[in-house]
Amino acid sequence: MNLSQTAELLTAIASYDRRKLGEADVVAWQKLMVDVDLADGLEAVERYYAEQTDWMMPAHVRRLVRDIVNEREAEARATGWAPGQAGVPKDQAMPEIEGTPGWFADAVQKVAASSAKEILAELRQRLPEGSREALMPRTVAWEKEHRAYLRVRDSEPNPHYKPTQQWCNSACRPESSCDSPRHWWQSEN
Repeated sequence: MNLSQTAELLTAIASYDRRKLGEADVVAWQKLMVDVDLADGLEAVERYYAEQTDWMMPAHVRRLVRDIVNEREAEARATGWAPGQAGVPKDQAMPEIEGTPGWFADAVQKVAASSAKEILAELRQRLPEGSREALMPRTVAWEKEHRAYLRVRDSEPNPHYKPTQQWCNSACRPESSCDSPRHWWQSEN
C-alpha cells in the first residue's frame, strides 16, 4: 500500500470511529501496511467494525487481511481447479506432458554412441525449416543496416559526382556575405 492508499484506508476507519487524522498517522500506518492490498484492507475494516466497537489498530487490519487471504486460498483449493490452470475444472484440464517425443528420445539415446556433429545433423534434418529473420527479426534488420553503413563508410567517392549546390556566403547572392547556413545557390559547374 502506498501513502495515498493508506490515507484512504485511514479515512474509512475514521468514518467509523471519528478519529482525527494527520500526516504523521498516514506515515506511521503506511510503514506497517506496505504489503497489504487496499481492497483487502477495506474489507478488513468492514469486518472489524461489524462486530467491534474499539478503535482499530494496524495489528487488527493485518490479522483480518491474513484471514481474508487464507479464506480466498482455501476457496480456490476447494473449487477443484486443475493445478496451474486456474478457472479450469480438473476434468477439463489439459493433460500433463509425459515422456518425450519419440524422435527426441532416440536422439538422446544416440548421444552416448555418436559424436555431437552427427546428432546435430540429424536434429537439423528433423526440425522444421525456419528463416533466421522470422526467429530474430531485430537482429537481422540491424545486420542489414550495419552492412549498408559499412558499404557507405568503406566505399570510395564517386569520381563523376560534382555537387550542384553549395552554401552561399550571402543572402542568396554570392557577392555579399551571409552567415546563415540556410541559404543555397546553384553553382555554375
